[in-house]
Amino acid sequence: MRPGPLPDLESSTEVTRPLSGCLSSRRPSQTTLHLEMPLGGAGFIRLQSPDAFDEVLESGNYRSISAQQLLSGHGSIFDDTLFSLFAASGSPARRFPTREEVQMAGDSLFQKSREAGHVDFFISHSWKAERWSKFLALCMFFNLTLAIKCSFAMWCAAAVALIASTGWTSLGGSYFNFPCLVCLPMATFFIMFFWGQQISAGLWSPTVWLDRFCIHQTDLERKQQQIVSLPVFVARSSRMLLLWDDTYFDRLWCHLELATFACYGGAEKVDVVPLWLAPWLLASILSHLLSVTFLELLEHAFPSWSAQWLPGILSVLESHFGDNQALQKFAAMWVIGMTSSIIALPVSIPSFFAFRLKLHSHQLMLSQMASFDVRAASCTVPADRSAVEQQVQQLFRSDSGSRHQLLDEGEVHLQRFLAPWDPLDGFNTYVRGTLREAVIAQIGNELEVPWHTCMTAILPMILYSSVNILGCDNGSCEESARVSGYSSVFQYMEVQVVAWALSLVTCYVLIFPVLLRMVKFVVSCGSGSYPLQCVLAGIWCPLAFEYCYFCVSLTWGSIVSLVQNYSRVQLIISLAIMTGLVAQVIFLFCGYTMPRRQHVSCRCVTREATGPG
Repeated sequence: MRPGPLPDLESSTEVTRPLSGCLSSRRPSQTTLHLEMPLGGAGFIRLQSPDAFDEVLESGNYRSISAQQLLSGHGSIFDDTLFSLFAASGSPARRFPTREEVQMAGDSLFQKSREAGHVDFFISHSWKAERWSKFLALCMFFNLTLAIKCSFAMWCAAAVALIASTGWTSLGGSYFNFPCLVCLPMATFFIMFFWGQQISAGLWSPTVWLDRFCIHQTDLERKQQQIVSLPVFVARSSRMLLLWDDTYFDRLWCHLELATFACYGGAEKVDVVPLWLAPWLLASILSHLLSVTFLELLEHAFPSWSAQWLPGILSVLESHFGDNQALQKFAAMWVIGMTSSIIALPVSIPSFFAFRLKLHSHQLMLSQMASFDVRAASCTVPADRSAVEQQVQQLFRSDSGSRHQLLDEGEVHLQRFLAPWDPLDGFNTYVRGTLREAVIAQIGNELEVPWHTCMTAILPMILYSSVNILGCDNGSCEESARVSGYSSVFQYMEVQVVAWALSLVTCYVLIFPVLLRMVKFVVSCGSGSYPLQCVLAGIWCPLAFEYCYFCVSLTWGSIVSLVQNYSRVQLIISLAIMTGLVAQVIFLFCGYTMPRRQHVSCRCVTREATGPG
């Protein structure tokens, strides 16, 4: 907090406590705020109180659209041009339209929205962000789950069709496996990712509020009425969808939206989608699709290579491990697993650039939130600043009895003079503390990626596992099972299913957190020299993929040797390996969801939350 004027020389003890939402138990006054602001020369207007809902509802100014409408036109609505107004409204555009044509286009666009009393998502964004970045972010938010479900539905249908046509043991070496079980589901995924809302006809389409649709663009009188009602629109939304870019926290009106929703929704109802996330996720998916395609080409170039190499590898290992068949099999599977890591080499270097962008953008977002100051926001019209800051002060004002609820946890219990409560500092504290912690809980810090996001990124590898299992290493299933040392084809496939499942959930997902740490190391070592960073990336980034395949090899080696050479010792070894891999996943993916550790100040004074006293 910024200290204000000291009241007297009377001292008191102040203890700060958590800002657990913005006055979640309090609501601002029901009266309309008399805040005046100029709007494009249209005179002075007053921002309405967020509670003035009945008045806004009667005027018909509260509007909504569906997510299907939002994603139509591939994000053209986010182009701040006259042409995009015509395109979004469906009106024919000319190079030099008349005033009447522009007015009609604005009317047509506004009529696409409908009157509402409530919306599911209020979309908060900066108009300085690029159109395509917003479109990809919205596609990911509204279509990703649908795309994954449809992809697996297509995979199930293709798998059933293949098995029904030839039998589950007769697909070894089939050229139809990869196109049907990987290419077709992935094509379905991308189609539904970009056009899912349109294809589903909006059956699962939530309602949203977007300024370009829901505020009349050409009727200046109505536009003025709707702009002053912005706090009402925010307050009547179930959730806020925040599309972050590097200009978002510089925009004054974005601050007003955040402050209003802080009081009427809370940080736990803010869905933050950074605009770098969708391109990074798509790049990761495409890199894994390239990897499995390369692996499939190698499988066709060298059919059943792993089964054919196994006897030769075992004979070489016999001279080192003697008659210990379990250790021989474990080492042989480890060698085969590490050999297959060659498929990661083509994508390891390109991944550096995608992960470098992710690391930089993620750091910038958290840094902006940590140093957030509403007073530093850019403002085109000077009077806007006074109006918005007064609105924030109205929302975050607190009397002496409730001020302790607005302070962040962790401040040191020190003796100092009381300072008047500044609502703007309260909003700053909310963004720097409560909202920032909520964002980290959603997407982690710059070195973290949620486990479910990693599973989505390795979707091509998940689909390819079925090709490897049903395709029997691209050879005859009976022959592959016999050469690999299994008693039956069923046992062979059973081991494949278990090993693949464990590898996917505990090993392949490690690529992302490990590679992020490698990229940070490369960037720090090559700071200021981009060529040096590229050289270091060529050395260190492949190691992240190699480590992932090292863990995969351990998994396969422990499972195969346990099944083929069962013993108590082998069981203990396998359980130890699995325990280590699970612990690694918990450490890398669950760290940012754990309770915050106790803080210690620079004076070595333990920070603790205490009651007011």
